[in-house]
Amino acid sequence: MSGICGICNAPGSSTEPRLASMLASLAQPGELGTDSVVAKSARLGVATHWDFQRACGQDGLLIAADAEIFNKKELVSLLGLGNFASANPSSAELVAALYRKYGTDFVKQLEGAFSIAIWDEQNRRLVLVTDGLGISALYWKLENNTLLFASRSGAVRAGMQTETDVNSDAVMQYLIFSVVSAPLSIYKGIDRLPPGQLLVWENGKIVKTQFWDVEYADGRWNSPDECAAAVRDGIRSAVFRTANDLDPSVVGAYLSGGTDSSSVVAFLNEWHAPAKSFTIFFDEGQYSEIEFARTTARHFKVQHFEQCLRPQDAFEIVTRLNRYYDEPFANSSAIGGYYCARMAKENGVTTLLAGDGGDELFGGNERYATDKRFSLYHTIPKGLRTAIVEPLVALLGASEGKLGLPGKYIRRANIPNPRRIYSYGLFLTEAPEGIFEPAFLEHSPPQEWMDIAQGHFDKGENRSELNRILYMDLKMTLADNDLRKVMGTAEMAGVRARFPLLDRQLVELSAKIPAKWKLKGFEKRFIFKQAMKGILPTKILKKKKHGFGVPVSLWLLEDRRLESLMNDVMSDAKTRQRGIFQPQFIDSVLKKHRSEDRKNFGELIWYMLMLELWHREHFERKREPAFAD
Repeated sequence: MSGICGICNAPGSSTEPRLASMLASLAQPGELGTDSVVAKSARLGVATHWDFQRACGQDGLLIAADAEIFNKKELVSLLGLGNFASANPSSAELVAALYRKYGTDFVKQLEGAFSIAIWDEQNRRLVLVTDGLGISALYWKLENNTLLFASRSGAVRAGMQTETDVNSDAVMQYLIFSVVSAPLSIYKGIDRLPPGQLLVWENGKIVKTQFWDVEYADGRWNSPDECAAAVRDGIRSAVFRTANDLDPSVVGAYLSGGTDSSSVVAFLNEWHAPAKSFTIFFDEGQYSEIEFARTTARHFKVQHFEQCLRPQDAFEIVTRLNRYYDEPFANSSAIGGYYCARMAKENGVTTLLAGDGGDELFGGNERYATDKRFSLYHTIPKGLRTAIVEPLVALLGASEGKLGLPGKYIRRANIPNPRRIYSYGLFLTEAPEGIFEPAFLEHSPPQEWMDIAQGHFDKGENRSELNRILYMDLKMTLADNDLRKVMGTAEMAGVRARFPLLDRQLVELSAKIPAKWKLKGFEKRFIFKQAMKGILPTKILKKKKHGFGVPVSLWLLEDRRLESLMNDVMSDAKTRQRGIFQPQFIDSVLKKHRSEDRKNFGELIWYMLMLELWHREHFERKREPAFAD
């Protein structure tokens, strides 16, 4: 991953080699080079892969910016810098001008995806900030009154003078959510700046403020149709704004065949026809949605590209994925994301628009409807539930047959959210003592596993339960996971990704949709579908949620090389002595994967496999630069 890094408040003689190590950790083939700016007590650097990644030094300010700013033209006018064509400042220069005018409020003027660092030499002040949706990432560490930061946790580690250990709490977050959740990083003492947060370090004190966040408040629409019309216009405008500064000949879109990606393709095709769309699919029918993608492509008459992925494709990319992601990352759809982006690159596309965010903004995930079925139980008065319903159900017993279903329903309904919505995962349902080594549980006690998710869920007590879940998913499912997947695999393939549905104006509009219109009864994304009626084919509007899921669970057993990799790593003494899983648990999961539930246990093995490979690649030996085609 390219990006920014820096060391502040350190003796000048020590910073150059340390920054060089940090830049090396950010570097990858195809980059334009590295740059650094220096002051008396700070050194900032940029590993540049894209033209919006720049550093500058002006009048006592050092700026390192990884900032794709979509309202750049308006900001040039606001600052009185003259005609945009003749005064086209770099992202770093623009940030410098904004900071001089607005101070730390400069960030409120920005629209786009960014991570930015400012060292103010006169005030000996460091400002770190990332965009409100978490498209860009920034890690930081305070070490001996020196603050280090970088776009990757491994780059921060590379600049440290002391060694750090693996954070057991972060490992547990990874195992539950498939990725390390902010504000944690995989390393003890290195933190990630959450989305929309501004960190100021001055006079030895760190102050963090939230400069932007999603605020839920029902809008004043007279009817669902009126709301749907506003959403339709909002999506169209968001796609146009996201693509406006691009050369149409090198722009394309991911196309899974779902409503989100199909909507992006629809409006991209309005912006410039024929649009280019890219799809991956599989021979395994239960994972493949190629017919839906083809339906969208035919309907809009776009220039469509597709590729069938097979087990050998997964085997060939697994090592590179592990090397690129310098924190454990188990979202197996990264395999599909990489090959889809590579296909775009091979066909002349350098920017891909993605449909990520639609589920979290408009209520599109199946688990929202499922959870609502359990929430309905609590519409029964508590006294009636505890005095009559539950005693009667208890008489039916806890059998595995139909008589046991009411009891199972009540037990799950009585689990409070957010734990309930995650309660299908093995790590939250089985006894931890039978899974993990005692020392691991001492460092990461089970009662703390849901603290981050709970914190997101609890924020804004007046929100509806659905909006509280959506907010939590914006922070964790989207910012921590899906955006890391798309941004990372796109960069690996040599293209950049943009997210029209995460346009700030559209996000703020979506937060005004009443929860009852997002999930009407048990119909998911009701308003979104109403908005896209007459634009998307009916077949797409009525399809079930799927996405870019990859059949790694099956491939781990059906492909000789993947099976050999799985068996070699999982049976290795190094894995079994890692201090995380009990050996008998590893044996049990391998056995159940072969004989019982291939899908679920295969996904679990993938998590464990990628965690062990991460330890070997990143923690146990000096990290090598990430690479790509």
